[in-house]
Amino acid sequence: MKVARTTADGNLELAEAPEPAIRAGEALIELVCCGLCGTDLYKLADAGRPPGEVLGHEVVGRVIESRADSLRPGDRVVAPHHAPCGECRLCRSGAETMCPGFAENLLDPGGFSERLRLKARAVERTVRTLDDGLADEAAAFVEPAACVLRGIDRAGLVRETQAVVVIGAGSMGLLHLLVLRASFPGARILVAEPDPGRRATARQLGADTVVAPDEFTDLVDAANPRTGADAVFDTAGGQAAFDLALLATRPGGRVVLFAHATRDARVTFDINAVFKSERQVIGAYSGSPAEQKRVLDMMHGGALDPSPLVTHRLPLDRAAEAVDLCRRQAALKILLHP
Repeated sequence: MKVARTTADGNLELAEAPEPAIRAGEALIELVCCGLCGTDLYKLADAGRPPGEVLGHEVVGRVIESRADSLRPGDRVVAPHHAPCGECRLCRSGAETMCPGFAENLLDPGGFSERLRLKARAVERTVRTLDDGLADEAAAFVEPAACVLRGIDRAGLVRETQAVVVIGAGSMGLLHLLVLRASFPGARILVAEPDPGRRATARQLGADTVVAPDEFTDLVDAANPRTGADAVFDTAGGQAAFDLALLATRPGGRVVLFAHATRDARVTFDINAVFKSERQVIGAYSGSPAEQKRVLDMMHGGALDPSPLVTHRLPLDRAAEAVDLCRRQAALKILLHP
């Protein structure tokens, strides 16, 4: 079968691989589509990773063989790649994404492959069948949208009228906008983004206010200093975005960090800006099966449709082109297909 595997120079290349054999409790699927994620780009940029890895985890597929009671050939499924054990101390405390078993990739070999083996724990805990009315392009966002939803939960938003800021209007920033709007239709959402084209997309997708970061600073300075956003979601990363996030947050508000960083990345901040104003800085890394189910329910119910974020659909043999488009910020979300 065909796979797109990593190369030593941090790219993807087409290669041949043996079809995996399934065991009891597992299933074999044929790929329908798989999203190219920022995490994939982060891994490609890691010079310490060995080449030959098959990445991809935003998977929609169709079952072609099953040794699990819950799946039948022909079922169309979404197949997230991580699942907690559900039994350890971290899982019992609600920190499922920190479970030691959560890091295991339950897709063999990975989403950028014509066919994949779904390991038993994935079949049991994360793989879900899709309604006929849900488009493949929307279903591919179940895993990343669940990551976003977990961050929104950690931000403690509970009221329709709350004010929210999203820093960055790349694919994940815009996905924050869509999941926030689906969860809190009455919230006031401001997006800060330097690129004019992406600012226009944020407006089209329902942001109340969209500004460039330098305009946003002026906007905050002109406001009452005791006001600000209830929560700020930093999807850009780095010192400038972090500074902006603290500036935008009201006293007692929360900054949610949702962006990969290089291994040696650091930010500095005014301790009193956090201490005296009781602001909170929170990390949000991934999504658990519970958030995945909630996101899928939103999609099946029509409240959430992330498919407008898809700008390119490319076959696996053009995976290197997909990486180049994302690195040049010439695409929002690319779906790879067989």
